[in-house]
Amino acid sequence: MIKVGIVGGTGYTGVELLRLLAAHPHVTLNSITSRKEDGMPVAEMFPSLRGHVSLAFSAPEKARLDRPRCGFSYSRYCGIRAVVWHAT
Repeated sequence: MIKVGIVGGTGYTGVELLRLLAAHPHVTLNSITSRKEDGMPVAEMFPSLRGHVSLAFSAPEKARLDRPRCGFSYSRYCGIRAVVWHAT
């Protein structure tokens, strides 16, 4: 299993990553960050993920982000960004 943490999980890109990774058979979501939504369950903000993601958002400073093996960053002209870290 690949352990994944998503930094910036409330934006368009973050939600799409959540949706895709929650259904991936070889991925375990460890943390999803959002400063503004710290403590809110992901499924409360995004009902379509209910039953797929049982985590709550956490501030990046408090998130369980292990040392990453690699990172992926997606950025658009309007400034939307999400970063995915994964570690074994």
